[in-house]
Amino acid sequence: MQQSDLTESRINDDFLFWLKNSGPNWLLAVLVVLCLAMGWNWWKNKQGQARDVAWSELSEADIPATLRDVAAKHADVDSVASFALLTAADRFLQSVVSGQRFDREPSAADVAVTPELRREWLLEAQALYGEVLTRAESSSDPNAVAFEVAALFGLAAVAESRGEVDAAKSALERVNAKTTDRMPWISKQAKARIETIALVSSPYQIPDAPMPQGVLPDGTRFNLPAGSSVTDQEAMRALIGGLQGGAMTPASDQPLVPPPPADPVAPAAPAAPSGDAPKP
Repeated sequence: MQQSDLTESRINDDFLFWLKNSGPNWLLAVLVVLCLAMGWNWWKNKQGQARDVAWSELSEADIPATLRDVAAKHADVDSVASFALLTAADRFLQSVVSGQRFDREPSAADVAVTPELRREWLLEAQALYGEVLTRAESSSDPNAVAFEVAALFGLAAVAESRGEVDAAKSALERVNAKTTDRMPWISKQAKARIETIALVSSPYQIPDAPMPQGVLPDGTRFNLPAGSSVTDQEAMRALIGGLQGGAMTPASDQPLVPPPPADPVAPAAPAAPSGDAPKP
């Protein structure tokens, strides 16, 4: 019993000695680990809050100016900046295509996009699509190819709006090259647009309008003077001349007047009955 008490006393003394000499160091190490863990959790929460704020501001932005501010403010948060710049470019391009300004009410007197504003907004859209393309090409994220393809489609649309067929075709060919293996359905769409551009850019000869024709009651067809219709006055003169003379006659300069009605014919007197007339 006495030996057991001595052993426990020696253990307690050893622990107290260790605690006195090494305990503060271990306690400090534990505190450092706890602080690091708390700091990591705080940083993660802050990052999550920043991400939530960035996406919330992006969803609330509706005009290119605010979208640009969101892109500049949250340039390092996920893909917020690329989304914001792409949306801003789309707003400019959509207004040019629709002919209505995005910063005006539909009932406003100046809602129409003027030729000067059209040129300016096409330049803005081109610059924004180009910035998105540059970001996507320099990104190490494999999913950035989606922004690259979207930007190239946008640049092709801008070129089409300007009538620059070669530039539009070049952008679409880049889309086709990037998506042939990874996204064949997008490659198919790019090829279809390339074929459409080639068709639209090819010259098309519009045939001359056929010479108007009139039809007589007996079914005979005859050509009217060029530029006339079957309802104008000259055509009616020609039709009446054909009916009256049996052949087409030149139209006069006098206005068309219907012929006067024929004089009515008096009815004949009734015939007298046969035999002697009654005497009065």
